[in-house]
Amino acid sequence: MGDSWEELYNYEKWSIQALIGISALFFSALALGSLDIENPLTSMVMEFYIDPVLDDAGSDAGYNEVNTITYAVVLALFVAALSAWLRFLGIDASEATILALLPYVLWASLGEVAEDAEMFDSTLTAFFVSPGIHFQTALWVVIAGAFGYSISRREMHPEHKDNSVEVVSSILILAQFVLYGSSISNSEVVAGGIDLSPFAVIGISAIFTPWFFRGSTIYFSHVQRVVYFVGLGGSMIFFGALSSYAASVPEDQLILWPLLVVIGVPVMICITMYSWGSEAASALSSHGLVAGILPPGMTEDDYQMLPESSSEKEILEKHRKSAAMAYPVVFLAVSGQVLDGLATWIGIEYFGYQEKHLVSAEIIEIANSAFGFTLIKAGLGVVIWYFFAVANFEHRERHLRLLVGLMMLVVGMAPGLRDVGRLVIGV
Repeated sequence: MGDSWEELYNYEKWSIQALIGISALFFSALALGSLDIENPLTSMVMEFYIDPVLDDAGSDAGYNEVNTITYAVVLALFVAALSAWLRFLGIDASEATILALLPYVLWASLGEVAEDAEMFDSTLTAFFVSPGIHFQTALWVVIAGAFGYSISRREMHPEHKDNSVEVVSSILILAQFVLYGSSISNSEVVAGGIDLSPFAVIGISAIFTPWFFRGSTIYFSHVQRVVYFVGLGGSMIFFGALSSYAASVPEDQLILWPLLVVIGVPVMICITMYSWGSEAASALSSHGLVAGILPPGMTEDDYQMLPESSSEKEILEKHRKSAAMAYPVVFLAVSGQVLDGLATWIGIEYFGYQEKHLVSAEIIEIANSAFGFTLIKAGLGVVIWYFFAVANFEHRERHLRLLVGLMMLVVGMAPGLRDVGRLVIGV
């Protein structure tokens, strides 16, 4: 366990208090509405938040200036508050945590594409559009993490812990298969004649994911392994649903070439950045250092006061810009922005799609070109790399560093994957 309330940073306290206040207002509005008490708070919540979500479940309406700004503010507050919670629980703050969470970006994207294809019945449709999809994704991360944390705290033989991880992960994947499978099987699209055999085969196979991939997670903690397995298994379930959908549509509706561009280019960026930075990262690691993370007990002011000849400062300043490229929190966030830019460009220029996110649409209008948006997103990727190359996080802020990177990764990669998924199956 880590900090008490008094030991939290001020920005963490403010973020927690702000989230509590926002939640209280939101649920008060819903409660007043359920009691049929007319009031401006309920009217505002329904107009700007609830109705757009319900409209988005099938019509791509969903965004306005008010809810866009609110979502951005709440996301920033959540990042700050969650960093304190993870530190308090003693969750690993290494790059492995980003890798363990990566399947949930795919989980959310595939789930949204399945909703775009109208594969869920009316009971779940609204949970697969923004912001519902993000809360639902976070809920599975919390559930998986809670089980993993419980296993990690138990006194038992390591082999028994490993077995517990795999059994619990399979049960949680099975729960997803049953929950989402029942909704998918009752949807109008499936009733129209879609064969769910591919979904059944892939979904059942997903239940055994923890055993298939156990060897690839030997460097993960028990918490990270449960989180990773549950996200990966859930992604396979949605992939299975989309496979059934794809098998039911005409072949000329399936277009695979966007995948080669939208996925291929970011993968090459990740490989290139890692190869360029791995030597520098290894040099820092040999001294127990990570670019952008100050040694324990050192503040930003302490670091700036160090003489340039200081051994720690000298080696950090020498390698930090190159080393930052080799960290997953950086190269995944950078490639995610490029992925989103490429998917948007191809979707608009070649398939006649329209951008529904207000900020992105405004950027495209200013750039007067969808490809101009791609270049701007690539430039944002450079800014992200530079931020992590020069920023200093205190040792106690390691979780904040990870979550900032995860936020940048999600806002780029998730919509990009959704866009290319829609292109491929023609929805």
